[in-house]
Amino acid sequence: MQWKFSKKLITRYKTIKYDGTFAEEESYIIKEIRHNIYVNGEFFASVMLIPEKQKEFTYGFLFTSGIINNSDDVVNYRMCENYNIYVYLKDPRPLGNNSTWTITSGCGGGKVLDKTYDDIKTIDSVFKISAVDILNHFRVLEKESDLHSATRCVHKAYFAGSGGDRITSDDIGRHNTIDKIIGGIVLKGLSSDGILISTGRLTSEMILKCSRAEIPVVVSRTAPSKLGIDLAKKSNMTLAGLTGKKRFTVFHDPGRIE
Repeated sequence: MQWKFSKKLITRYKTIKYDGTFAEEESYIIKEIRHNIYVNGEFFASVMLIPEKQKEFTYGFLFTSGIINNSDDVVNYRMCENYNIYVYLKDPRPLGNNSTWTITSGCGGGKVLDKTYDDIKTIDSVFKISAVDILNHFRVLEKESDLHSATRCVHKAYFAGSGGDRITSDDIGRHNTIDKIIGGIVLKGLSSDGILISTGRLTSEMILKCSRAEIPVVVSRTAPSKLGIDLAKKSNMTLAGLTGKKRFTVFHDPGRIE
C-alpha cells in the first residue's frame, strides 16, 4: 500500500525484505526528534517526539506535570527551528526541579512528580457510555492508524468527548500521545468528560495523566499494570483494556458502561 505522509514525519529508507526470498523495497521510517522545553527561561525537560502537534504536547505535558492549570497560565509559546520550545508563564512559579521525580516505565524515559501520586484527583463525572460505543470508538482508532500501519513504530490515542469533540494523536511514546490529547483539550478549553482510547499499556503514569485531566473512561488495546488499576480505583476512573473488535475487559468501575 502507498501512503501519503508529510516529509517532516516520514523518510523512505531502502531495505532488504525476506519473505521466502530476499528482495529490495522501500520502508517508511518515522522521524524522532529531540525537543528541549524551557519554562520562564529555565530548562525543564528534553523529550523525543515526532514533529507533529508539539504545541499540544507542551501544554499537555506542563498540565499533567502540574505546572499549568489551563491555557491562560501561558502568556507566550514559541518553538524555534532547532525544536527548542520556550514557554513563559503568567505567574512565575517553582517548576519542581528541586522536587522528587519518579522515572516512569516509558521507553522515552518520562518522569512524574512524586506529589502527583499523592495528590491524584477524584473524578466526579456522571458520564456514561455503551459497550457498543466503546467498540465503535475503538474501530475509529484502528481505522485512523495509517501512520502506525506504515511504520509499525508509533502509538495512537483517541478522545471522544460527551459534547461530540474528537481529538487524535500519534507519537513514538504512548505517554506523548496522551499529553497531546490533553494538550488539545487544554488549548481549546474543552470538557474532558468522555472516553480516551490508547494503543499503549496503561501503567501508573498514564493513569495519573488522565486523572489529572479528569477523563472518566480510559480504554486500551493492551493491559494495565497493577499500580495503574490501583490508581484508577483511587481516582474513581473506569478502566478497561485488552480491547478488540468485539471485546474488552473492565478492570475497574463498570458502572459508567451501559
